[in-house]
Amino acid sequence: MDEVRIGVYVCHCGFNIAGVVDVKKVAEYAKTLPGVVVARDYVFMCSEPGQDLIKEDIKNQNLNRVVVASCSPALHEITFRTAISEAGLNKYLLEMANIREHCSWVHHEKEKATEKAMEIVRMAVAKARYLEPLEELEVEAKKSVLVLGGGVAGIRAALELANYGFDVYIVEKSPTIGGKAALIGYIDPKTKGAEVVSKMVEKIRDCPKIQVFTSAELVQLTGSAGNYVAKLRLNPRFVNSRCTRCGECEEVCPIEVSNEYNFGLDKRKAIFIPFKNAYPPYYAIDYRVCVKCGECEKVCRYKAINLKEEAKIVELRVGAVIIATGYDPYRPFKGEYGYGLSPNVITLFQLERLLDPESPTKGELIVGNKVPKSLAFIQCVGSRGTTLGAKSYCSRMCCTTAINSAIKIKEKYPEMNVYIIYKDIMTYGSDESLYEEAGKKLINFIKFEEKIPKVTISPEGLFIDVFEYTIQQEIRIPVEAIVLSIGMLPPRDIEELIAVTRVSCGGEGFVREAHLKLAPVEAPTKGIFLAGCITGPKNILESIRMGSAAAAKAMSLLSKGKITIEPMIAQVDEERCSGCGICVAVCPYSAISIKSVNGDRIAKVEKALCMGCGTCNASCPSGAMQHLGFKDVQLLAQTVAALRGESYG
Repeated sequence: MDEVRIGVYVCHCGFNIAGVVDVKKVAEYAKTLPGVVVARDYVFMCSEPGQDLIKEDIKNQNLNRVVVASCSPALHEITFRTAISEAGLNKYLLEMANIREHCSWVHHEKEKATEKAMEIVRMAVAKARYLEPLEELEVEAKKSVLVLGGGVAGIRAALELANYGFDVYIVEKSPTIGGKAALIGYIDPKTKGAEVVSKMVEKIRDCPKIQVFTSAELVQLTGSAGNYVAKLRLNPRFVNSRCTRCGECEEVCPIEVSNEYNFGLDKRKAIFIPFKNAYPPYYAIDYRVCVKCGECEKVCRYKAINLKEEAKIVELRVGAVIIATGYDPYRPFKGEYGYGLSPNVITLFQLERLLDPESPTKGELIVGNKVPKSLAFIQCVGSRGTTLGAKSYCSRMCCTTAINSAIKIKEKYPEMNVYIIYKDIMTYGSDESLYEEAGKKLINFIKFEEKIPKVTISPEGLFIDVFEYTIQQEIRIPVEAIVLSIGMLPPRDIEELIAVTRVSCGGEGFVREAHLKLAPVEAPTKGIFLAGCITGPKNILESIRMGSAAAAKAMSLLSKGKITIEPMIAQVDEERCSGCGICVAVCPYSAISIKSVNGDRIAKVEKALCMGCGTCNASCPSGAMQHLGFKDVQLLAQTVAALRGESYG
């Protein structure tokens, strides 16, 4: 091994690390470790002056390894790799020691935290002595993108990509694209969600670069960034484009089920059109409830119905995948604020649908068979930990939607008493004019704190008992209707999605970004991007912007026709490999196969497919399979440094 010259850089991270760890003591200790020729501490190593310190030492001290003791590599590993690369050092000769999340953030005793930080640095230096320069791989990339989800985020992403010449495939599970934005009332006091969706769908319809698959789902995704192979299952729609929407089939259909497109406000048939401007613009049959009685097929004069249609498997080759599969509304449990016990208790989504001119009531606010004289919104239902089963996060769109709806109600029914009962108001993306308008309409705002409102259902009507925080008094509000402002949940099938695409699940059940601040629309898996509510609650405008951002990232990756791949993948020592095939069986990416070399069975790694998960390395009985960047000798050096307090080798 050539002479190892290591530079160690300990970050204060403001007071995040320095408030608990004696960083100067850690830096002084690092100078005593084998191979270390320079060790420094700085208030923010990730800052430009901090990076300049590293670059200058690489040049002046002839460093050939760098250890940065700071925050998680997930935050700034790319930052420091870029810095040492600019100084002429191979970017993979960097090792990061996490003394923030792994030390200062979880300890309070300064002396012990400092000792632990020294141990973490010692382990990092031990591994750094055995780091090797690695070279990135380059592979061909297809200029096509698969978009999972046909809501506003997915549509926006598809349109952006198509405008720049990319082939786009939209895959939507339901029979129509548009998502929930097409079903709600108003995005703001003047703009209807359905209008926004209709304009976007018009562009989709006229774009030859976009192909839409409805009633479809992704069942398998193999390959890697630039060269994914996606298998889709196209579930039967049973109705083709010869349909004229005459409606005769719907009249004879004997099956009725709850209409999810009106949030359960009415019934629909097994053969149905989801909503007025649905695209594709013809009927669909719900194969989950259809009994195939054949009545619809008999009356169709245009031969547009074929009940013998079966599911198909379609294979697509794409360079990248954008996941924009949206969210599911929170469903209150029976009895939550009276939900399910009274027809006069509805959800915010149901209210939005009622206010739409295309709703079952033609835009009239009819609750419990009449227009109520008084109505109350209860906020944060299912969000911010207000009730049993409620999520801890804010769902972001509820407050703005509720206030917008309240204003619309007062404009249409000026004599109605409207109350908004809230814990906190968070109108993301709105300004004070929304409150001012609500005040002019004499909408009553009632604040509660820890004690949640209680709904009583009696023969006399509905009553809400709440401790009003502003006046510090318990009050009772008689109302004729209650609207529960429900929040957002991860999609019901998110576990299947994660299993197929191999993306990461976040703490709240949504899909996790590679980095919340530095890579907010990228999944940890290269070539997969995220848009809309799949990463957490967002309003419609935020989802549209995120769709554009995801498209831009996908274009950036694929536009050159070639992409680089991380070299930290599996590598076979052919001299030690016995061809046992264990690695083939355990590889989740089908990246390993057994080849015959001069009559011997040898494992072979397909570099473009390997994601560097390390499963093969851990299972190899001979040690022939090694993970570049995490070789056995490197990990052993760390282990010895941790257990013995000394260097290995």
